[in-house]
Amino acid sequence: MKAILVSLLLAICVASVPGTAEADDPCVPGDAFCSSVPNTSGNQDDGSVVTEGVQFPGVGHNSPIGHATAQNATCTDCHWTVSPACLANGPENDALCMMAVSSCPDPAILMRVYLRHGTGPWQLIDTICLGPGQRPTPVADVSEIVRERVVNYLPDAAPSFQPAQGGVVNLPTIFAAGEPASIQTESFDVLGFTVVVTAKARWEWTFDNGVTKPFDKPGGAYPNDDVAYTYGDAGGRDVSVTTYWDASFTLDGDGPFQVPGAEISKTAGPITVPVRQAKSELVGG
Repeated sequence: MKAILVSLLLAICVASVPGTAEADDPCVPGDAFCSSVPNTSGNQDDGSVVTEGVQFPGVGHNSPIGHATAQNATCTDCHWTVSPACLANGPENDALCMMAVSSCPDPAILMRVYLRHGTGPWQLIDTICLGPGQRPTPVADVSEIVRERVVNYLPDAAPSFQPAQGGVVNLPTIFAAGEPASIQTESFDVLGFTVVVTAKARWEWTFDNGVTKPFDKPGGAYPNDDVAYTYGDAGGRDVSVTTYWDASFTLDGDGPFQVPGAEISKTAGPITVPVRQAKSELVGG
């Protein structure tokens, strides 16, 4: 297939810009055949230039591009673009040539990757093989998908209390959320990238009507009293807990990047906690 494509290029794209390309660089900007190549000339609308951190599918984080994307993940004025690796091409050219077509496994094209800050000069970062649809992917695009999926990876709270028979007036009742303080997911795929999510939790307990208190620990069984509340009178109480997860993720080992939006929250309960009045007993001597 690649040999046929190269033959077509030689037959159709024999013209070149004088003084700008070698004989094996037959296509020029504007040629009818070359224009069928996806636009990589820096058009912001089609995503070939992005202004937020980007990742490239199939690129290891130890590569020059991996280092560059990690170093510029929070850059607010970074622009990226790719163009076929042809002699006459720069960051704003999309002409195709034999070298770009024949240098990578079919159907990938050999592409140059450029980065610039603001309106500064383009810097050539690396040359890589990119297949159809493999273009710089804004981290923001991946982030939105990660947020949708991460909810399924977060554990649900299972609130409990001690003593098991219920609380006692004027003595602490101990509570536990029944979930860890942090998690790290198994890796999963998003847009061709390997994603791992790490999340840390905080909690808000509602112990009584109008009584809500924050905690940074999940609580546990006695004698753990990290989460405890003392009731002043007897009666049943409806108790619930809301867990707020602050999540970040890595892409192919780069990052971490923040999961966008507010903390992800999950509420469990209410559970009914009976609160009893302590009884006095006369003990004989």
